[in-house]
Amino acid sequence: MYLTRACLANPRALFVSAILLFIFGTISLFRLPIQLTPELEEPEITITTIWRSASPNEVETEIIEPQEDVLRGLPGLTEIRAKALENRGEINLTFAVDVDMRRALIEVMNRLNQVSDYPSDAEEPSISTVGEDANAIAWFIIKTKKENDRSIESYKDFVEEVIQSKFERVPGVARSEVIGGREKELRITYDPYKVAHLGIEINKIINLAATSKDISGGFADVGKRKYSIRFAGKYDADDLGQMILMWRNDRPIYLRDVAKIEERLVDKDSFVLTKGSLSIAINAKRETGVNVLDVMAGLKNVVDELNSGPLERAKLTIEQVYDETLYIDRSIRMLGNNLGLGIILS
Repeated sequence: MYLTRACLANPRALFVSAILLFIFGTISLFRLPIQLTPELEEPEITITTIWRSASPNEVETEIIEPQEDVLRGLPGLTEIRAKALENRGEINLTFAVDVDMRRALIEVMNRLNQVSDYPSDAEEPSISTVGEDANAIAWFIIKTKKENDRSIESYKDFVEEVIQSKFERVPGVARSEVIGGREKELRITYDPYKVAHLGIEINKIINLAATSKDISGGFADVGKRKYSIRFAGKYDADDLGQMILMWRNDRPIYLRDVAKIEERLVDKDSFVLTKGSLSIAINAKRETGVNVLDVMAGLKNVVDELNSGPLERAKLTIEQVYDETLYIDRSIRMLGNNLGLGIILS
């Protein structure tokens, strides 16, 4: 009753208050993140470490366990889950809702730097703020054009270097995943009869082939000049056959004498089919608390740039097959219609 009398007695103050409430409400409305569902999940960090040709047992022993040892006791950590898979290991860290994710990321990176040693052929761990169960907000399909006779499966490196890197630079995109396609590998196929005839041990050949790399030897001061010393022992794929395995009767035995060296695609273990033809799929996963509509607009701008630039030159096409913002736009329109109808009826 007192509030009603005060408002009637001060109509100007009531009018100013209503204007301020409208202004601040409008500002808050445009600053709210627009998403399909409310943000209810706990913040997560996923650590992925690639170790090609490693078994799950090796991944668990050499990668997962050392990382788990240093990650235990992180501030705000509520759950830690690890998976040892073939060729890679994944650790998912779940934090409390009130944890500052920037500080958590820095702490995780500092802890991972404490891991003393990784296998020599394992890649550096990659860190993402997307949980392992997060859904993608967009899916895209990449195909070759009719005039392109090259298999789409051979474009995986191109997709990762050109398309995936551009997607992950879009503000609000936490991670992009490429599914399908095959990577390239250098395959050395030995002739067992020739190897047995020459008396060469397979392990010796493997060790020699593994030493094909450049090694720095430091610096040498010669007078007033300083020279860098470097052993150039890395072979190109075409020159690897000239590697000398051993000497027999004062003549060298080359790798090409006992093996076939070729650069080819890895063996197929999965594929993506779209409307009956092979393709490569790529998605985009958002960061926590971002405006999905702005993120999708950024992705569509990147797709337009790719279609008119690198993909046009490579004779490829990219098509969006899933868009989460379609459901958001429909929900916003339905909400606006309901509000308008409610105002009219009231």
